[in-house]
Amino acid sequence: MKGYILSTIKNTHDWVAYDNDLSIDYKEFLKGRLFTEKELPLFYHVQKKSNLNKIKSSIILESSGAPLINKPLKEVLEANTKKSQFFDVELYCDSEKIEGFYALNVTCKIPCVDIEKSEYRLMNFDVHNPNYMFYYMKLKEDIFTDGIDHDIVICEEMSRYLIVSEKIKKALFEAKLKGLQFSDSIDMTPQNRTVYEIIM
Repeated sequence: MKGYILSTIKNTHDWVAYDNDLSIDYKEFLKGRLFTEKELPLFYHVQKKSNLNKIKSSIILESSGAPLINKPLKEVLEANTKKSQFFDVELYCDSEKIEGFYALNVTCKIPCVDIEKSEYRLMNFDVHNPNYMFYYMKLKEDIFTDGIDHDIVICEEMSRYLIVSEKIKKALFEAKLKGLQFSDSIDMTPQNRTVYEIIM
């Protein structure tokens, strides 16, 4: 079954910052492992107060830490995935606490990229742990096989990318979560080959 890169139409990358000094090491969220803890120290703050209203209406907030998702997205993922985890966070703008966001932990990390159809440069020489810089990244056609008991996974080649199954994509469209987008490729070149399906 195909997979899709889950993202939003808005680039929220620098809207909130992860407090590395007070929080769990962000790399733990890139491993695709299950946390046994019910609570984790997860602290974020708003970079610019002028972004506050945009932040409050966001579906996904990217940062250097775990991705933050809003309550409607959490509810859809919770109802349609078996092993994803959702943690309460401390998100502040100055002294104001912002409610309604959760850190998403995806507990499966697998190869997702069709290397032969992608364009890239290798950044290291470790055959067991290659580090890619992609110019064009194309997903494999058969990411969600019978052996994968997950409907959302971390892309092994690019750990910041979340890949969802057709089942999750359909559920999110049915929930009408506007602003989400799905693609099976990412083009960083001027050729603009990425095609998005967007929930409007």
